[in-house]
Amino acid sequence: MTQSSKWTRLAGTILHALIGLVMLLAGGVKLLGAAPADQVSQMGLTEEIRLIGAGEVATAVLLLIPRTLPLGILLASSFWGGAICLHMSRNDSYAAPVVLLVLTWIGMWLRDRAMFAPLWSPGTAAPGAGRFIAPQHESAA
Repeated sequence: MTQSSKWTRLAGTILHALIGLVMLLAGGVKLLGAAPADQVSQMGLTEEIRLIGAGEVATAVLLLIPRTLPLGILLASSFWGGAICLHMSRNDSYAAPVVLLVLTWIGMWLRDRAMFAPLWSPGTAAPGAGRFIAPQHESAA
């Protein structure tokens, strides 16, 4: 590994750590029921806010662990997409979740560019992409 790739990987990890910290704090507030009740009720999320908080905390943890990074990226992207849609539907500013979504993907690019391989090399899977799938064995007939 070259010196520059060590620094880019470190930069991506730091970026994801900051995003993860934001998600852990915001998700923890929601999970504990400490979110401002008036804002929560205005968004129509009174019953679901704890579930959203739990999902946000779980996503942050998956984003921070190198082995679960692909799943963390997928869930974080989905989470930020949902936040963008919620804010758009209420005619609120959605700049913050857009910025966090873009930073999530920049962090992925910096941490592990191989995850982008399937996008520009059809038929090429990212390293470790099949590690959760059990190998198929032919049965003796």
